[in-house]
Amino acid sequence: MLNNSMNVALLLLIQLLLIAIAVQYSTADESFDVRQHLSTVSRYGIVKDISDDSFAPSQNLDQCTPIHLNLVARHGTRAPTKKRIRELEAFAARLEVLVRDVKEQKQSLDKIPAWLMGWNSPWKGKRTGGELISEGEDELYHLGIRVREQFPSLFSEEYHPAIYSIKTTQVPRASASAVAFGMGLFSGKGKLGPGGYRAFAVTSESRASDTVLRFHDCCQSYKDFRKSQEPTVKKLKEPVLDEITHELVKQYGLNFTKQDVSSLWFLCKQEASLLNITNQACSLFSPAEVSLLEWADDLELFILKGYGNSLNYRMGVPLLEDVIQSMEQAIKAKEGNVN
Repeated sequence: MLNNSMNVALLLLIQLLLIAIAVQYSTADESFDVRQHLSTVSRYGIVKDISDDSFAPSQNLDQCTPIHLNLVARHGTRAPTKKRIRELEAFAARLEVLVRDVKEQKQSLDKIPAWLMGWNSPWKGKRTGGELISEGEDELYHLGIRVREQFPSLFSEEYHPAIYSIKTTQVPRASASAVAFGMGLFSGKGKLGPGGYRAFAVTSESRASDTVLRFHDCCQSYKDFRKSQEPTVKKLKEPVLDEITHELVKQYGLNFTKQDVSSLWFLCKQEASLLNITNQACSLFSPAEVSLLEWADDLELFILKGYGNSLNYRMGVPLLEDVIQSMEQAIKAKEGNVN
């Protein structure tokens, strides 16, 4: 009885969300950019200028002098992983079946978008995946430049790896991102090439024991927790997928399943983020549906990685300790120089 009551409450919540979002986007919003609504797949450059009116900066910054900087950054935009590449190739075959079924039933093809018929994955045949792409390199390179421009006094000293420490995981896209960031951070500071680059050190721990930056891979309790939560996440996302699947079937006449819609949403995110294509998979979804799908992605991330479960932040304590220790060392060094 309790489970049934929870399910009913959940459905009512989703319906309220659908109504609220439908009202929000009831009129055509030409300013809507799907690339700003891709959850963690959103590009750095697309979202960096979105204003947040809730942020109130300190009024006393003019009285402060920066003496130390810590930055924890994610890798840049990457290609789909091998697993996802296979999923997209399988989805291409699935689309062929859906279109063929419509033809065999002698139904009109007018409602089916032209791009969808005969579609092939842009990553078809790739044997590797997950690597940092050129757009991701550019993101981290310019992040490095912006950091240096924001805190010029912190980068006036001659380079030394103990002063400017760059650490990364051994995941290739992360280490490549660290290199791109360092190239931007130290551009014009050396004598290498026309850009005046200089060599700099990037260090990393073994993936098997990296409790500072790759802590989720070293925590068996987290792996067990994540696996145990997968059914809950799937159940919470179902009402959103059910609603959108129903709408897409009605609108395009193809017998989409919830898994098809999930694959279409993933394809939308990859096309928009990596290829700047927004008039194919993304065009199948209304702004309200995009917002719901992004909400479902955010909900999954909150459950699996958010602060609601103490394990999610407890395993990050070594990283926090490392940050605090570096700050304390910088304070002591500054006090020692003053004295």
